[in-house]
Amino acid sequence: MQQHSSNANTAMTRQVNKTGINLRDKCLRPGDDNEAAQQAITRAEQALEHLSVNFDDWIVTESRQLAKSRDDAKAAGFSENALRDLFQAAHNLKGQATTLGYPLADEICASLCRLIDKIPDKSRLPLLLIDQHVDAVRAVVAEGAKGTDNPKASVLAKRLHDVTGDFLAQEAARAGAA
Repeated sequence: MQQHSSNANTAMTRQVNKTGINLRDKCLRPGDDNEAAQQAITRAEQALEHLSVNFDDWIVTESRQLAKSRDDAKAAGFSENALRDLFQAAHNLKGQATTLGYPLADEICASLCRLIDKIPDKSRLPLLLIDQHVDAVRAVVAEGAKGTDNPKASVLAKRLHDVTGDFLAQEAARAGAA
């Protein structure tokens, strides 16, 4: 019975891996063979697999919300409230993107959140860089660039991360020199 259960759990894990999620790795400690925990994870994986048919619709909706928040922030002159809303939209998408099968969108949103959160002087936010982040997320979603194996999306995510890091370092040095 234990062998059958283990094989079924392994098969379910492989099936759920289509969504990029392996709950066993996230929830169980090495050597944990608690049958109740195994069964609970199997049920969670089944529920996740059932929900995964909606993932593409959800990611499209979230990427549209990110673009709307960016557009609203532009219209409001990047006011404090508008920036908070833009940050929240990026943060929400960052928190969901990997689960929805788009880890590169997660990375891009993390970079955008870092840009908004860490810049010492919000009036110096580079609007072009904000646009590039939002447009990159929309392109990743439109392209269906799931996983991390899309070469163009991977390069784009890395480049945005690097440019953001360089910009924030320059701004921190500038703020320190002032």
